[in-house]
Amino acid sequence: MFLLSSPEARAAARWCGPAVGAIGIAVIVPIAVMANESPFAGWFLLHAVSPERVLPLVGLGVACALVRLNASGLALALFTAGIAIGFATQDWINWVIYNVVHGATYLFLTAPLSCLAVGLALVSGIRLLPWLLPAGALIEGVMLAIAIFLATPTADAPMFTWVPLLTAFWIVATVSLTLRAFRQEWFAIFGRILGSWTLAIGLLYGAALLMPILKPPPPADTSPQSTRGTEFNRSIENLREPQQSPADELRPEQP
Repeated sequence: MFLLSSPEARAAARWCGPAVGAIGIAVIVPIAVMANESPFAGWFLLHAVSPERVLPLVGLGVACALVRLNASGLALALFTAGIAIGFATQDWINWVIYNVVHGATYLFLTAPLSCLAVGLALVSGIRLLPWLLPAGALIEGVMLAIAIFLATPTADAPMFTWVPLLTAFWIVATVSLTLRAFRQEWFAIFGRILGSWTLAIGLLYGAALLMPILKPPPPADTSPQSTRGTEFNRSIENLREPQQSPADELRPEQP
């Protein structure tokens, strides 16, 4: 107890979040450099740290920093439980995505739903945040598991599953620990602003993905063979066919 209350221990705990963030950045930068050479590095940048995947995780970290430790622990526990639920229902999810419009194409709309769940919790304010955060964390965990399940190119390589999971926990832990250690009064206002932006992005992104895809009409055949003689096939309205007169019958036939 004495060690935990010492100034050295408090200073170490204060800089725990930035240290975790620096370690993660030191690992991600070499992966980003190898994006053009390694298929896994390209997949990691496209699916694990893409903006639509990182934004709700950052929002979840901010929300955990704004509530008390017990509420934050409950949210993280439900986030982990949501991930387990998402992976446990893979067969059911695989059946559902074929009955949803653009489901398989856009990863079952996991990114918009994650933004909506986390953004709604953040924009609710400090009083309602402890009550809405557990539901938002649970939904975010389920959506994360579904996204990893659908984006994994092969089931024989466990790193395609564990690396995105560790990255997600790293983002949440870095943001939450850093903001909690350097807590300011205006963080609550920042949380609501971030929540409004996250909610708006989720609505716009989801609406854009649900819009029907319009296919352009096939191009007209403008080759010379297809257009030859078309200028003589014009029809004139109200034009009667010529009738044969009696004088035409008396004319001698031309040899």
